[in-house]
Amino acid sequence: MISKSKNIFIFFILLFLIGCALPRLSMKPGGAGNDKEIPGKTIQVDFFENKSPLGSSTVSTAFTEGLRDIMLSQTPLELVAKNGDLLFEGFISGYRISPLAIQAGSETAAQNRLTMSVNVSHSYSKIDSLGFNNILFSAYVDYSATANFSAIEEELIKELNYQLIQNVYDKAFG
Repeated sequence: MISKSKNIFIFFILLFLIGCALPRLSMKPGGAGNDKEIPGKTIQVDFFENKSPLGSSTVSTAFTEGLRDIMLSQTPLELVAKNGDLLFEGFISGYRISPLAIQAGSETAAQNRLTMSVNVSHSYSKIDSLGFNNILFSAYVDYSATANFSAIEEELIKELNYQLIQNVYDKAFG
């Protein structure tokens, strides 16, 4: 018969072994788990100009501010206007509406797709081997063709920005 102290000892050994085998997840900011893994203390996010032939005047500002917001809330870095240890720069390269689901017997679409593309470069001032250059991130959102686009455009832009900004963040820190 095994004594109670041996049972407790075996329980703790099993608990230790199981704990070692489970993946470790961290809810700390910066994606990698702690601020020592993000070289630098400051971040600079330059204005992303809209170079696409279409797009409302708010597209550039909304994307740039959204990217700045996620960097402030998800990393321990301080946002600066110049000479950041990390730099994000680029431009909005595409903003277009495409018809989807053409209805049988007519040439009208039941749905439209708004697609936005952003070229992004990310660099570290002190480590040339980190970062990425000119990566194209693209996202889309579908909406009813009968909807008034002007009335829903701002909400669609928010959805696109959420997708794009999350993809940029994940690529840089994931």
